[in-house]
Amino acid sequence: MMNGVTGCVCHLILLIATAGVLGFAPPRGVSSPTRLERGLPQQATSTRTELFATTNKQVEITFPSQDDAAAMGIRDWPQQFHSKSWSESVAEGLLVSRYVLSGNGRITVDYYDENDDKQRISGQRVYAGTLVEVDGEANIFWDVESDDGMIVLTPNYEEGGKLLLVGGALAVFCAGLIIGSGNL
Repeated sequence: MMNGVTGCVCHLILLIATAGVLGFAPPRGVSSPTRLERGLPQQATSTRTELFATTNKQVEITFPSQDDAAAMGIRDWPQQFHSKSWSESVAEGLLVSRYVLSGNGRITVDYYDENDDKQRISGQRVYAGTLVEVDGEANIFWDVESDDGMIVLTPNYEEGGKLLLVGGALAVFCAGLIIGSGNL
C-alpha cells in the first residue's frame, strides 16, 4: 500500500516538475509581448518619460506610475537578483522589457537606429520603478551600484538553466524514493 502511494506522489511531483520545466522555461532571449499585444496603448502614461530614439523608439526608459505598473502586470513578473554588473543581448525583432524593483545603477545600451547606424545610450541612471524596453538588436550593460544588489523583473522566466537543475534533482530524488520503497 505504501509503495503505491509513494509512487503516485512521486509521479505527481515529477509531472508537475516536468510541466514547469516545459511550460516556464522559454529559450534565452524570448521577448516579452509588445505593448499592443499586452492591450496597452503604444505610449503608456507615466510620471516621467525619457525617449532615446526618434520615430522607432528602439530604446524607451520610463518610470510608470503604480497604476500603470499594475495594469501592465509588472509586479507578477519573475524576479532576477544581480549583485554585480551583467550584460545581455537582444536579438533582432524582439522586444525585451526589464523593470527595476529595487536597487540602483546605470545602464549602457548599444543599439541600431532606423537607419542601421549604431547608437549608444551611456550611463543612464536606473533605480526602483524604472522600466527599460528595448526593441530590436541591442546589447544592454547593467552596472549595479547598490550594495544590496538589484532586483529586476522580467515578463518571462529566463533563468531556465536553474529551473532545469531543480527539476532534474527532483526527478532523481523521486526515482530514489521509488527504487528505495521497492526494497521494503
